[in-house]
Amino acid sequence: MKSNIGRWAVVVLLSIDLFGCSSIRARNEIPNRAWTVYPGPRKAVGEMGDIFSSRRSEPDWIKGLITAILVVDLPITTVFDTVVVPYDVYRIYNPEDFEKARESSESPADRTAESQAAE
Repeated sequence: MKSNIGRWAVVVLLSIDLFGCSSIRARNEIPNRAWTVYPGPRKAVGEMGDIFSSRRSEPDWIKGLITAILVVDLPITTVFDTVVVPYDVYRIYNPEDFEKARESSESPADRTAESQAAE
């Protein structure tokens, strides 16, 4: 009986680890100037809207799987985005701080290539 509890604990922990991914995916795809509050739930609802309006071309079983994952992920994503609202608001009102940080973290070769492309 104990081994079953351990297996279920691993499954639950891995499942929780995988959820909340809409927030992380949304934050990785947003350019600095277009930062918003609650980007994860916005992305999840937008993707569900694409699925229900038939704008996606996957087979129906994949659409169903994606929808189920998004429905389970939505509350977790909303809680995560609620926790990081202060960070989002700071980032919205101070985008220049993040531009400077991004520019300073780039390697000199990246900056040279960008300056040559601009000329």
